[in-house]
Amino acid sequence: MATHRRVSSSSPTTPDKVFLEACDVYFRHCHNKPYGFFSAKLFKIKVAQNQIPLHLRLALIACATRYSSRSQWKERKQSTIDGYARGAWELIMSSPDGLDSGEDVSLIQTLAILGVIDATAGRRRGAWVKIGMAVRISQDLNMMGEPSSNLSSLEQDERRNLFWSLYLLDRFVCCSFDRPPAIKDSDCLLNLPFNHSTTKPKSALTMHGLLSRESFNKSQGSGLFGISVGLASVLGRAVKCMMTTRPDSQAPWHKDSEFSTIHADLEYLKELAINNAPVLAEPGQPRSQNDMEDTDREQTAHMVLSHTIYHLTHCILSHPFLLALKTQNYQHPEIPSSWLEETRATCLVHAGSLITVLVEAKAAGYMPVPSVYSYCILFASTIHALYLYSESPEISTGSAEYLRTALDYLSEISELWCNAQMMANALKSFVIQCSRYSDILLCHKPRLHELTQTETTILTAVVDYWTMMDPRNPVFDLAPFNADNFPDFSDKEFGYLTPPATSGLGDVMVSDDSLDYSTPGHKEAPSIDPDIILHYPAPMMSPIQSVDGGSPHWDWDNELDSLTEKR
Repeated sequence: MATHRRVSSSSPTTPDKVFLEACDVYFRHCHNKPYGFFSAKLFKIKVAQNQIPLHLRLALIACATRYSSRSQWKERKQSTIDGYARGAWELIMSSPDGLDSGEDVSLIQTLAILGVIDATAGRRRGAWVKIGMAVRISQDLNMMGEPSSNLSSLEQDERRNLFWSLYLLDRFVCCSFDRPPAIKDSDCLLNLPFNHSTTKPKSALTMHGLLSRESFNKSQGSGLFGISVGLASVLGRAVKCMMTTRPDSQAPWHKDSEFSTIHADLEYLKELAINNAPVLAEPGQPRSQNDMEDTDREQTAHMVLSHTIYHLTHCILSHPFLLALKTQNYQHPEIPSSWLEETRATCLVHAGSLITVLVEAKAAGYMPVPSVYSYCILFASTIHALYLYSESPEISTGSAEYLRTALDYLSEISELWCNAQMMANALKSFVIQCSRYSDILLCHKPRLHELTQTETTILTAVVDYWTMMDPRNPVFDLAPFNADNFPDFSDKEFGYLTPPATSGLGDVMVSDDSLDYSTPGHKEAPSIDPDIILHYPAPMMSPIQSVDGGSPHWDWDNELDSLTEKR
């Protein structure tokens, strides 16, 4: 019987091999994709000086564990992730100092990582609490404003990027009905992140300056991280515009409405994204393979992110169900038919472009992908599901192919993210009902009154990120999936339509070379060795030596239980 031990709050005497392996995996697969919780250079220094607290070490290892493709992890990967994450959380909660850690930002970093882990595992309230705590602590440290000049440049950059990463995370989890974000745009006086591989602008740029288009020269460039933040702000406004019960003062087709203003801001930021896109490597061109830093790789990740947010925001603004909810609030004798037709056509184009961006990026080597992309591709797919039975053979055929492509995508990444398979199943359930939904929502005057309460609940659930993170979401209870009723997309009725070759955002393309994480001559990205990670952290482990002298075996049940032992 293994002896249970209390988790020590102190760091090991020296950085061990396992933690360094975990760091390598984290910075290769997670850093700035899209969340930049750390400065890579500063992190290296802290590791060398043994200044990484144990709660952060455990959180990083929990995060890195996800990216192992070894077969022996398939059945126990999530329990391992949860075990290390629980250990990190309990260290924080049991600390004598509580949440008072002075000016150190490591607690914020740990909470942010744990929030993502909880969200993707379907523990919504835990994620909400941890992300909220991270935001509040950052506000307590006045991270909404510029860092103190007493800090080093590396520390200033880390705080700036950490706060804006929290901002992105906050906006993503609030893609939901009547769920306000924790960070207000008006409180954000901090300069935007900047891409240090380009020429630095003469003056720093805040989010307000970016969106108000003041003091900005397009030729100088703001960096795609900053543009992604601007797009996330517009995304939040679109969610508030389309997913709240409060009507706007102006009808959405009015030129002075918030709906029209959001459209204009999106096109402005689209132009900036195109102008600031990284220069992609030519095929066969050798590339740097620095394990901790690869600016081009991170820039490409933010390029994909900016494209994705741009298309998602357009989809939210024009989704047939959300549009029907929006327009029913206005006492108007007639919805302008030209406006409605153009808006729906735009919606379909952006839904296809969003799927194409993510599928092309994945095919080019942009793996692993952020978990939020599962929601993005689900949202776009619900639009194509509504057009699956269109009277236009071209539209019907195209939507069928996009749906097939999206389901393949969600299935392929489900090994990384539990919520991807959950969303794939929800999409299949939704598709079965879409013949009726299409008839009600895609006519000139949507007949929302004909929807039953159950149907309204399902339509609301499939576009709500917060609901779709719940393994017990109503789609499965109210519209269970029946494989016998699911359309066969290979049938002649739907045929095939190859998705467009472009990303739908200008001429910017995803290059295979720009996204290759591997060493020359290899295509598979490295993953952490489970035999190594099992030995960490040294003070907590009691591996059983193997008979043949090979890698020690691990007493999973007893040791994982020890992480949650009550103190």
